[in-house]
Amino acid sequence: MIIINGINSEIIKKILSKFLKKHRIIGIYNSAYTGPKHKNLTILKKNQNIYKKLDNLIKNEKKIIFINFAAKRDKGLILKFNKKIFLDTIQNNIIDSLDILKILLPYMVKNNFGRVIFTSSSTAENGSVGNLGYSSSKSSLKGISGTIAKEYRDYNITSNILSLGYFNSRMWTSLPEKNKKILILNTLKNKLCDENAIYEIINTLIKFNSINMSTIFIDGGNLQK
Repeated sequence: MIIINGINSEIIKKILSKFLKKHRIIGIYNSAYTGPKHKNLTILKKNQNIYKKLDNLIKNEKKIIFINFAAKRDKGLILKFNKKIFLDTIQNNIIDSLDILKILLPYMVKNNFGRVIFTSSSTAENGSVGNLGYSSSKSSLKGISGTIAKEYRDYNITSNILSLGYFNSRMWTSLPEKNKKILILNTLKNKLCDENAIYEIINTLIKFNSINMSTIFIDGGNLQK
């Protein structure tokens, strides 16, 4: 079973049907769910009751995979630092995932199998103008993922990061054409990335426990790293 935090992600929506052919999925969302319905897909709203529901749904599962696609962006220069917005961003991007993992990890240990996959941003990891909270949350993933990998290495549990570049999404299309041109020219590929690469790499991470504590870049060769 795959648990996806951030099921409303546009990237996930483009590859979700492929996963649903092979896996049962629990999708977790923050606001209104806007994706497809499927017999293999269970949708949970992120609230105080979610952890009990999640525990009931996974207690008989033998193979559990957790993928975090939740990503909240903040806006504003450090000069106008807003503590509440910063903490809300960290809560959404990091702490909520750790709360979910607290439910999943005991079952992963019991079953001697677990896969943890975080998604990051190859640009934000080194700082992003006006996105302090977002950049902080993404740059912290290396330490978090590495800690999970080391703490649970004896239980066939791996933890890895997918560091993503630019994909065809609302965030991308909302950018001014001048900005998009500059960003694309700062990649070796000079094109938007293909979501299918994410699907294939996730399948590889699920299959092989020899890939662990790694960051895999799917960004077309981002020269801004």
